[in-house]
Amino acid sequence: MSALSDEQREVQQWARDFAQREIRPRALLLDKNPESPEREVLLRAAARAGLLGSSLPDFLGGAGHDPVTGALVTEELAAECSGCAVLFGASMLGMLPILLSGNLGAIERFVRPIAQSWDSDHPQLAALAATEPDAGSDFIMGHPQGRLRTRVEKKDGGYRINGRKIFISNGSLASLVTVFASHDPTGPIRESVSCFAVPADTKGFAVGQVFEKMGQRAAPAAELIFDDVWVPEENRLGNEGGGFALNRLIMSVTRTPIAAIALGIARSAYEKALAYAESRKQGGGPIVHHQAMEIMLADMAIRVEAARGLVWSAASSLAAGKPSLKLSSMAKTFASDAAVANALDAIQILGGYGYMQEYGVEKLLRDAKLTQIYEGTNQINRFEIMEAVAAERAS
Repeated sequence: MSALSDEQREVQQWARDFAQREIRPRALLLDKNPESPEREVLLRAAARAGLLGSSLPDFLGGAGHDPVTGALVTEELAAECSGCAVLFGASMLGMLPILLSGNLGAIERFVRPIAQSWDSDHPQLAALAATEPDAGSDFIMGHPQGRLRTRVEKKDGGYRINGRKIFISNGSLASLVTVFASHDPTGPIRESVSCFAVPADTKGFAVGQVFEKMGQRAAPAAELIFDDVWVPEENRLGNEGGGFALNRLIMSVTRTPIAAIALGIARSAYEKALAYAESRKQGGGPIVHHQAMEIMLADMAIRVEAARGLVWSAASSLAAGKPSLKLSSMAKTFASDAAVANALDAIQILGGYGYMQEYGVEKLLRDAKLTQIYEGTNQINRFEIMEAVAAERAS
């Protein structure tokens, strides 16, 4: 893509300033104690700064950032703490099925009130619930034998939902959940799934276990329980049975922000390693001039720039109204692999300091690993990339 505009650079700097001022002092604290009151303080600051819905259109209370600008913002937040970037961004993920469904009534009833709450002392969040104990990659791929155990039945003038979701980002904090459920667990998954908006105060809805995560701990991952939850028909998002297609569209949008999170981690690891190598003296001079260090740092720099190119390319495709699951999957896969590789190299360059929690480098590795897993594992992403390649060659 072409160079950034002046406006994009201003937004990038604004996000960097916020991240350094509000996230940096809290990153290690929230990693150790995600339930700290500082999380609420940070959420309020992010809400009032417009970071919880910066990609929402102006008329809904957002900043109207295009996908490229959104990726710039996400990278800056993740460079200070990827868990905090997820804490902010998962709310947009939860609202995305409503926005993409084109259900104007649901947008007014659910999205606008959430956005309006961001000026209050109690900003509301949304969450998306798709993953189940036995349904992750099968659902993503639309495997013929894939099953969603969460059931939905048309009943009492609406729908009743029963089931359980796990690993749901911000699930324990959300006032609204968008959930995928199956009309027929024995039927083809591509035709039997629908998506619904469920307010968290709905009878029968409950938060179960909040999981202890390896990384990105500032953003909680929860179990959600649906026990005969009734929702009216107008809470269905999109056509009945159109949930799989909606989920595919969502992933073509959301894998780019995940790639931007991974890019932020990869960049942070490189910058920390470079700064340390410039200041650390061994053998009569800074280790940055040691050939072994130069090779490692060069590889880290290459990964950052290559990942950024893919992220910007995927974001530009979105901005042009041409979401590409292939391109967003490439960006997510490469950037997340780069984040893990750079975090490992950063630990090696810092040596003992890199291994200690107080320096925040080992946190980068724990955080980076998750980017290879959520929004489809990198193995699943690679399958989808090659499916797209095969389709292109056949056309």
